[in-house]
Amino acid sequence: LVNLLDRGLVARNGTLYTITDAGLSYLQRVGTDESLGGDEQQQLWMLVKKQQGAVRDSMRALLAEMDPIVFEHLIKRLLEEMDYQNVRVTAPSNDGGVDVVAEIELGITSVREVVQAKRHKRTIQRKDLDALRGSLYKFNAVRGTIIATSSFSKGTSEAAFAPGTAPITLIDGEKLIDLLIEHEIGVKKNKIEMLSVDADAFANSEPDA
Repeated sequence: LVNLLDRGLVARNGTLYTITDAGLSYLQRVGTDESLGGDEQQQLWMLVKKQQGAVRDSMRALLAEMDPIVFEHLIKRLLEEMDYQNVRVTAPSNDGGVDVVAEIELGITSVREVVQAKRHKRTIQRKDLDALRGSLYKFNAVRGTIIATSSFSKGTSEAAFAPGTAPITLIDGEKLIDLLIEHEIGVKKNKIEMLSVDADAFANSEPDA
């Protein structure tokens, strides 16, 4: 799996692995008909991948148009689904850039975390991270998270876990969509049952004595 990840043939989301478009293309080049499940199964996999991409596009568009306050409450719900406790949205003013405050159990210790929810199209810059880090003391928090609908600049990513500073986790738009899908917020997972023939069961059947 590590090899497949490095080659971009599969993608990982937590403990879940899924085949990528590059992985499907590779299988089509080198796989046997048996390993690929036949033309019909290949077509089904391609249709599923296409449909998943369309759903992600729709979610991306909806997130971009959300009211900022509604977006903060969406992040609150996501944190609650991720087992955070005492999650609350801060008042619109005088929050020091902090939109959500929550607590998470790490071992036997409860840690307070502050979250900044940024519904932006622009790339998130280092100054946004510095502002959040500077607000930790106001909430007696030891770490922070920026959840954005866009991406982060290189400088922001480099400063997130700089030695001697409070850690700031960065979740970009694509990772946010991954988390929403994983916790089924804003999406519904529909199961399709596919059948395949086990020829060995027919070949090895023996009459009862």
